[in-house]
Amino acid sequence: MKLHTDEGLRNQFPALSTMTYLDSAGAGLPSRRVSNVMQRLTLDWASKGENWEEWLMDVVNTRRAFAKMIGGKAEEVGVVPSVSVGLASLASALKLKTRRKVVTSSLNFPTNVVLWQRMKEAGLLQNVTVLKHRRGQVPLDAWEKSIDDKTAVVAVDYVSWFSGARENIREITEIAHRHGALVVVDAFHALSVIPLDVERDGVDMLACGFYKWLCGPHGAACVYVRRDLLQDFMPSYIGWHGIRDNVIERLMQSRDPFDVPFALDRGTPSATAARFEWGTWAPGVVAGAMEAMKFALELGLGPRFGEIKKRMNELRGGLEKIGLRKAMLTPSPDENQGAGILTFGVREHSAFVSDLRKEGIVVSGRFDHVRISPHFYNTAEDVEKLIQAVRRIIKKRKTR
Repeated sequence: MKLHTDEGLRNQFPALSTMTYLDSAGAGLPSRRVSNVMQRLTLDWASKGENWEEWLMDVVNTRRAFAKMIGGKAEEVGVVPSVSVGLASLASALKLKTRRKVVTSSLNFPTNVVLWQRMKEAGLLQNVTVLKHRRGQVPLDAWEKSIDDKTAVVAVDYVSWFSGARENIREITEIAHRHGALVVVDAFHALSVIPLDVERDGVDMLACGFYKWLCGPHGAACVYVRRDLLQDFMPSYIGWHGIRDNVIERLMQSRDPFDVPFALDRGTPSATAARFEWGTWAPGVVAGAMEAMKFALELGLGPRFGEIKKRMNELRGGLEKIGLRKAMLTPSPDENQGAGILTFGVREHSAFVSDLRKEGIVVSGRFDHVRISPHFYNTAEDVEKLIQAVRRIIKKRKTR
């Protein structure tokens, strides 16, 4: 199936009838399936009251679906409110007695940098090395030189939110593991774009949300922790959903969730990654996230990646043709495998993005750059419309 030419499929995304949407790195468009599921839950809640136990099972099913998407196991997955909360939860469980160094990248999304800087400022870490990028990517040898036997954690994004460069995750984890360091990965700009397998890539910890290329809602994310690490990952903070014998564990045993009081003389974490699930979830958001993953898995992640790759090739070729080769921050396919983001430099990015919006084209502006991020539902015509609009705006700027 050619996903983008299937009108029934494109009709799942109402905004496509009113705009050319090329900003999935900011937020993907929610499908009708996702919005309908969320709306039905809200209406059901309003008319019939809380259906709490069913909502808790949505959490269980979300863990299972996410595990399937990343090549992990359900017991290795926890459902959290956001990637930032998830990363902080993971960081709270690290043992930092003899190893107090973190190596990270200037291409990471800010959370996966400033989290570690704050820990250093609080005296929990001694050193945070932020690797500088060169023309939109961090060379593998820079990771090799910086990761040493003092390193506790290597924090890296699968794909840079800014340049669109795709990191060599498998090679980075191999370097880290040779030195006894753990690797925590932010997969937000990779999942549902590129083939992803945590076991193949040797990932120790991972966090990812749903509202970008998964086309789900804001307000939910998942964390993954490799099973053999869980017993030693004791979070410094815990909530009632994260303890051993929590309400979901009781439901899974066909018990009344409140059959006996919860232990108040200790805070023993769940044996699974549920230990990072601190408190009660937003049920409508969890339902929407689960539906987004079901939709993605039904379509197949491979075909989605194939369509995104086509659009990226058309985009790069078209922008180079109108003279923007040197302005591109995103490495070429010869230099980097890439993903679903292409970024090029401009003056006054806000004005440039606004001019595109006036022509019905939605992209993002970041730090004097324009960031374009197509999805499987975009067409070659969408890309051509963007390229011609960019050409006109550049020409207009030159004639001022």
